[in-house]
Amino acid sequence: MRLRALLIGLSVSLSVCAQQVGLVLSGGGAVGLTHIGVLKALEENGIPIDYIAGSSMGALVGAMYAAGYSPWEIDSLFNTDLYKLMAEGGVEDEFIYYFKRDEPDASLINLRFDLDTSLQASLPTNLRSPVLIDFEQMRGFAGASAASGYDMDSLFVPYRCVASDITAQRPVVFDKGDLAQAVRASMSYPFYFKPIRVDGHLMMDGGLYNNFPSDVMYGEFLPDIIIGSNVAYNAPPPSEDDLMSQLRAMLQEKTNYTVICENGIIVEPKTATTLFDFSDPRSPIDDGYAAAMARMPEIKAAIARRMDRGELEARRQAFRARMPSMVFGGIRVHGLNKGQTRYVEEVLNKSEGPIASSELKPRYFRLYADQAVSGLQPKATYVPERGNYDLDLLVKREKELQVRFGGMFSSRPINTGMVGLRYNLFGRSSTGLEALSYFGKFYAAGQVKLRSDLSTRVPMYIEPVFTLHRWDYFSSFATFFDEVRPSYVVMRESWAGVNSGFALGNKGLLRVDGKYAQTRDSYYQDLAFNPNDTADVTEFHFGTAGLVLERNSLNRKQHANAGEQFLAELRYVGGTEETVLGGSTDPADRFTRDHEWLTARVRLDKYFIPKGTVRFGMLVEGVYSTQTYFQNYNASIIRVPVFQPTPESRTYFIDAYRAPQYLAGGARAIIAVARNKFDLRLEGYVFQPYKPLVRGDFDNTEVGEPISTRYYIASGSLIYQSPVGPVWFNTSYFDGLDEPWAVSLNFGYMIFAQKAME
Repeated sequence: MRLRALLIGLSVSLSVCAQQVGLVLSGGGAVGLTHIGVLKALEENGIPIDYIAGSSMGALVGAMYAAGYSPWEIDSLFNTDLYKLMAEGGVEDEFIYYFKRDEPDASLINLRFDLDTSLQASLPTNLRSPVLIDFEQMRGFAGASAASGYDMDSLFVPYRCVASDITAQRPVVFDKGDLAQAVRASMSYPFYFKPIRVDGHLMMDGGLYNNFPSDVMYGEFLPDIIIGSNVAYNAPPPSEDDLMSQLRAMLQEKTNYTVICENGIIVEPKTATTLFDFSDPRSPIDDGYAAAMARMPEIKAAIARRMDRGELEARRQAFRARMPSMVFGGIRVHGLNKGQTRYVEEVLNKSEGPIASSELKPRYFRLYADQAVSGLQPKATYVPERGNYDLDLLVKREKELQVRFGGMFSSRPINTGMVGLRYNLFGRSSTGLEALSYFGKFYAAGQVKLRSDLSTRVPMYIEPVFTLHRWDYFSSFATFFDEVRPSYVVMRESWAGVNSGFALGNKGLLRVDGKYAQTRDSYYQDLAFNPNDTADVTEFHFGTAGLVLERNSLNRKQHANAGEQFLAELRYVGGTEETVLGGSTDPADRFTRDHEWLTARVRLDKYFIPKGTVRFGMLVEGVYSTQTYFQNYNASIIRVPVFQPTPESRTYFIDAYRAPQYLAGGARAIIAVARNKFDLRLEGYVFQPYKPLVRGDFDNTEVGEPISTRYYIASGSLIYQSPVGPVWFNTSYFDGLDEPWAVSLNFGYMIFAQKAME
């Protein structure tokens, strides 16, 4: 009897010691962050995890654990700004290249398509850019893939993930190959992240076919017990009024959310986090931990075996010690023709030799910022003979034609529409031919330019430009019952020239330009003019050359609330003025004079406290010009530098804020709420001319006493940053106007095409 009892006890002991545990993690978007809390609870209580399988977000969390990250490391990583930025489809600020941007325009909607395809085939397939997450997953998982010999059974914990092959319309289980690629395939949620191609098949989110792969866990590993962490469910039947429910029903098959294994426990965390809300990872992680701890007595009762945390950590460190350092010895570019491939290789400096991932990253994102490139899909493969990695880079070229629509739509009479076309010419250089058109009573313009980005070691571009403008400043708001009076200032400008830009770091730009221009300004000397009066006209034919140094990290092209812009400009202007007074037909009354001057401008636009609810900003601008005066006061005041710190100020012609030498500046207080979608913006500025220009008795230009006058601008705006563009209500005060207060409701951008003297 004693021998029999001993044998039974030994059998039970061996059974307990051999007990194998599998962990299954469901999909669920940001809700799946609860899995991290479940992992923390299990490891904290010594519960062994011998196998792991997941789908979608569960695939990502599971892969990080299988790659040797502890639950606490995973927690820390998901709480970094980098991971939040990845989820939002953004790019780190230090890798946003200002010199790659075109001049800002008033576009609200951008459409891209190839000329040989239909518009439907060219609609965007994703709401978020995957460029950052693809690069960081390659960096984060390449070492584990190499250490395991690209066999997922040989990872720190044997691992499986599920993706949906929409080419063959079947689920795919990854058990070998590149871990980063497998995870990316599994988490390509429809319309959120772009799907990727693996072995010629297009892969999407694993949750479409199997959102809780407990059957995969059981079939692949046959564990003694399965613990499931599930935050997903089968959607209710589609509704005739709910498009998303219809799409979900068409795309997603029903999943069995039970544990296939006879011995199974499912933890079902509850959290207030929604599908795409990655703003506060701490909350769902804590909810997952609490849910697992609530089931911990049951889990401990079912699993007698324990894993010592010290021993587990030693195994983890031993696995990570086998990971090769991230150095690339070879780069292979796919998806492009010979000339395009050469351009990409030169941007990446392929011929330079082995490149560490930290050195590759700025070059990689410089390439992504190129107008001719729409996407990058990287894959790192370890080459044992060399002791480093090959980078296989699939480059998706941007579609040939881009169409942009936008403008400004306002309760004031400044409505302006915009249409832009860009045709990409991608070869040994990245070239774009662009045409812009603005149309409206207040502002109209046409512009054609050809920009070529060269693959030089110091990035540079060359840009020939031709531009026509017209600004028509209204003297009153005309209704059907008002007498329609001519505008009191109409400014026309045409110019042709070349801009050349050189990168100074990722945020800096040194631009050299040369232009020939002609302006034609029509104006009245007195606002009490008769509608039948003829305006005075001044034409100015001139050449200009400029040197502009700029550093720009502002987060928006209008109403920025983070970043800074520094601009220093030196410009030469030389030309001939010709002025004809209104109503005159005598050639002797035609006034002609040569002008030549230099202008220096320095501007600093800076925001403090880039995060949080309350933010502050400041603007300082100084101008010194040796400009000579034109035939009359109005002709002179139109041509001198102007201070326009707000979008609203660009729509008024106000003499008070124009002077050849001035110092101006102001402060901004911003309350940013609702995840930076709403801004309450309060601004105040002071304009101090050195010697103000004043109108003489005979409408000639005279100079006032130094620092004798100053003027103020105040502005208050409530701004909503809609997915298309800004909508804002504004109240402004302009010192120097007979009616200084102005109120407006606006949608869009008040941005003009580049002027000759810019």
